[in-house]
Formats: sequence, structure tokens, C-alpha cells
Amino acid sequence: MSEIILRANTPAELKDRLAELDIDVPPRSEGRRNHHAERYCIAHLLATLPVEQLSFPLTLTHSDKPDFLLAMFRADVGIEHTEAVPENIARADFLREKEGLGPDVYFTPHVLPGEPRKTAGELRREIEADESGPGWCGDSPEREWAAAMAHYVKEKMPKATADGFVRYPANWLIVYDNWPLPAINCSKAASYLAPLLAEMGAFSVFDTIFIHDDSHMWEFRETPLTQVLRPLRAPH
Repeated sequence: MSEIILRANTPAELKDRLAELDIDVPPRSEGRRNHHAERYCIAHLLATLPVEQLSFPLTLTHSDKPDFLLAMFRADVGIEHTEAVPENIARADFLREKEGLGPDVYFTPHVLPGEPRKTAGELRREIEADESGPGWCGDSPEREWAAAMAHYVKEKMPKATADGFVRYPANWLIVYDNWPLPAINCSKAASYLAPLLAEMGAFSVFDTIFIHDDSHMWEFRETPLTQVLRPLRAPH
């Protein structure tokens, strides 16, 4: 069911409305659902975008196919959301929280997009063992990040062009980056992802692709190719 979650007539009013939104994301073991992450992401996106990319008045509706409609004075924008997180890591986080397994500080695991689903028993054993595994060297974290983000964008492309998915004059994708990696060089990682997006034809489906973790926002476009990297601002 569609729900209008904010209206704003000016940039100042938008800032106030964003500060009023409930964007709390519960732990996975305490009832976290897709809509929690979706609202968290859209609030941070609107708080971070330069005001020149918006027009007023605007209305934000939480819906489905796509997840949001941003209706603005100049144009309507459909915004789809996805989370880049390995299924096994998400399930391991649930077990850590629910059952108190493993140490509080643990090694970052190596994972691959689309890897086979592990059993709960396998995950419990891995959590308790907390083995360091092979490390990363050189630019491997940035290349792995780019491959993972491209994987989740590619997964969304057929869904965003399927029957029943509403297309608007502009169509955006937000990728919430929860991929497990050591610290990456953000500019270098973006330079590896940009050609992957172009090669897969991502910009024929999404006019703009935003990727954000809890500290940065990346913005990718086709023509001209723009890689905007800026600190993520809180919506309040």
C-alpha cells in the first residue's frame, strides 16, 4: 500500500520533515524488515543531494515497484532500493545477535556474490571458529567492492523493466552497501565500478545509481559519466 511519508515546499521544510522521519533500523534479530532500510536510505539520500537536484514543492511516497515516488515540481522520479549484503552474512549476524555466538570483535570474512546458502550449523561453526582466512592485498578490496555492487545492480535491472514496474521520467536506484570488506579507497573503488555499470547497460534502466554505506555516498550517471563522492550527511 502506498503511503505519503513527507511533503515539503522549500529546502528548509524538507530538512525539517526529514528530521521527523523514523529511520531507525532494528537489528536483524529484532524484527528488521525491508521498509526499515528503505526509509533509512531515502532519508539519507535526500539529506545528501545538492538542493539543485531537487525542485519544490515535492512529495515522497513509499510504495512498491518502485519503492518510492519522488514527485517534484519539474519531474517525477521513481526510486528503487536494494541492499548489497551476502545472505550468509545477514544470517550469521542474526545468529550472533539472537544466540550471542562468537566474539564481539571478529575477522571480516571473504565472500562472493551469489555464493551458495549455508546451513545454520555451518554458520554457527564458522562464527565460533572465527578464522582469519586469506587476507586482502593491493587493490583487491576495491575490485571486490566494485564486483559486488555491480552484481546487485544487475539483479535489479530485469525487475525494473518487468511488467507491473512503473517507469517515470527519471528512474533512480539506491544500493545500500553492507558488503563486508576492510576499508576501501572510495575514489579507486568508484573508478572500477563505473565501467562495469556501463558495460552491463545499467544506465539504460536507471538514469542515476546511488550507492551508500554509513559514511559515504557515490553517484553514477552515464552522460557525462559523473562520480560524485561526498560525506554522507545525517537527515537531522
